[in-house]
Amino acid sequence: MPIGCFAILLPTDSDYKILGYYFKEHKSDFEVTSDLFLRLNLDHSKNEFNLLKLKEFHRIFSYFYKFKGKLSRNAIGIIIGLLLNEDDKPEKFRSALKEAAEAFEMPSLNILKNSKDEFEIILKDIYLEHLEPLIDILQPDALRASIKNITKFMISGGKKERTIAQELLQKIEDGEHTKISDYYNTAETSLKSSDYEKAAKFYNKAAELAEKLYLMDISTSLKEKGSFSQQVPEFSKERERVVQEARNALRNEEFHSAYMHYRKASELSKKLVEFDKEEEYRLKSKALEDFYNVDQKYRKK
Repeated sequence: MPIGCFAILLPTDSDYKILGYYFKEHKSDFEVTSDLFLRLNLDHSKNEFNLLKLKEFHRIFSYFYKFKGKLSRNAIGIIIGLLLNEDDKPEKFRSALKEAAEAFEMPSLNILKNSKDEFEIILKDIYLEHLEPLIDILQPDALRASIKNITKFMISGGKKERTIAQELLQKIEDGEHTKISDYYNTAETSLKSSDYEKAAKFYNKAAELAEKLYLMDISTSLKEKGSFSQQVPEFSKERERVVQEARNALRNEEFHSAYMHYRKASELSKKLVEFDKEEEYRLKSKALEDFYNVDQKYRKK
């Protein structure tokens, strides 16, 4: 379970603005210092997703969202970060983090004018709606409660809304919502066994059913996971090819080619949200780059 989250606005006319923090269970001394912001900003100049290891807090998994609507006139975008515990897997929060960042561009919010206290209330709502582990939100009891909350608003509406509310209540009595959990669990199991095609299929089946039950945020998150699952084989195959090219270059003492290929493998690992592999290939690339530069220096003498 993540410790909490934070959000940083990148205005067009100034450096940056800490919008606020939310901590799940208790107060925390964590803050985004200028040094930490510089590290995050540098990493996000190259990648949408980033994992940063800190001494005081285990890890920060962050996402940079570039504004596309009216907000883009006043701000470049927003960095939203999750403070992870050691046993939290970043890839589990990939789609949720993206959705949470996109939520800040909703017309009903005005993050440019909200005070920090006002924004932190908004951030708490976004955390609870988007960043709670998806597996908790998709428990049958949680799904049932979410659908019932939706029907409460519909019942107070017009005839059409009341009819939909009655249909939804009947569907949860028939256990339709439990199929979402079943499909999700099948997708997760398939993902662990590297059956990405099956995983994508069942994420999408769960997403379609969630949409029919008016669980739109959950549906969006599941669709994102399905889309990502379909991309994994392509990225993985490309990384395997690039790593083999790096090894071949190393055997032939082509150090420049080797470090460039390992750098590419590092970038692909970041897209796959596999940060252990990202670190491995990045460090290999750096070591070979240093070796290449020293080798070139002394060859000229």
